Amino acid sequence: MSKMYTGAGRVFQEVSALPMDEEGLLDMKRRIKLQPHFLGEPLVVVAEAEDFPNVCVPGDDSMVAVDSLGRIAAITIAIGVADINQQISTLQLAAHLATLYPNEIGRISRNFIDRTTNDPLRRLWEEMDVEMSDDSVEIASLLAAAFERDAEDFFNMINNSQRIIIAAEGFSSRLVGVIHWLTQSGVNAIGLRYRKYIVGGQDVFFAEQVVPTIDPAADAPPMRKSANSEVAEPWRIKGKLYHTERINPRLAVLLDDMLLMTKESTFTLNWNNKYYFWIRGPRRNLRIRTYSRDRLEIGFYNAAPAAVAEFLEPYGLAGFEVVSIGGYSDSPFVVIGPETRFDDRWSAMLNDWLSGANPGRTRVDPHGKFRAE
Repeated sequence: MSKMYTGAGRVFQEVSALPMDEEGLLDMKRRIKLQPHFLGEPLVVVAEAEDFPNVCVPGDDSMVAVDSLGRIAAITIAIGVADINQQISTLQLAAHLATLYPNEIGRISRNFIDRTTNDPLRRLWEEMDVEMSDDSVEIASLLAAAFERDAEDFFNMINNSQRIIIAAEGFSSRLVGVIHWLTQSGVNAIGLRYRKYIVGGQDVFFAEQVVPTIDPAADAPPMRKSANSEVAEPWRIKGKLYHTERINPRLAVLLDDMLLMTKESTFTLNWNNKYYFWIRGPRRNLRIRTYSRDRLEIGFYNAAPAAVAEFLEPYGLAGFEVVSIGGYSDSPFVVIGPETRFDDRWSAMLNDWLSGANPGRTRVDPHGKFRAE
């Protein structure tokens, strides 16, 4: 038992950390269905274990969700310390999801939403005017309503790749190793550690990503070191640190901001060159060049300069010149200096580039924020 100062009313409240039990697990699942952002990002739950009787075992606590990039996620909630032996069904479910077409997901979602236990969620979908026939949910319509975009934005994105999200009170070292291996092999897999608290007599759930670590650079694959590797290839060993040491400290802060704002759309970071590194997304890549101390160069891989300039325009970034740099004919660059400040325009543009979204679906409102048209 401990005390927490709330600030509001200048009072202290009692806080108790409690282990999860079966009743608490069911309560958390009900909450996640209605508010899946508990898992740390935009998601919409579309199915659960009983919708996959030939894949999931009875009593399985798995769920299936779709993220804002149309990727299908196999989600499991575990009590206590999760180990690989308990998560085999999650891996099997993720593999099964890869075989499904959007219309099949729609039929499964209809069975899911028609269950009596999901009445609150069905009413929410109906209030959002999600298109549903007698036997299927229109997944593109659901995603458009959930993420406030046009349905056509999702038609060619649904289930192009799969994800694994494991939430538990702790993780065995074996499971941590498996998640790291999946991530390095191109599978988007994460582990979330959750806690249940009683705050002022009310249940409160808290979750944070612990596997891989929040800094993608810390999860770079370990490199085999030779006797002189520290001298020969410091960028392979130090990763982000090597690049941030080379540039103006203000640019190093911008680089950190860029890695954080693009984390949701980043599959891997590759620190594989002394003058640049890669941010690899689901559809496109960025080459970030740190050759000069007072400029950071953002390269749009496999694009023509005119195409990059056209891509920047809808985000209000047309004022940034697109340049070619000798030796990098495959990457037009946008050059920024220490005075640049990243805002919502940059976040929208960089994430749309990495995820493969078409530009022009977002516009700045009078307050300078982005909205979907």
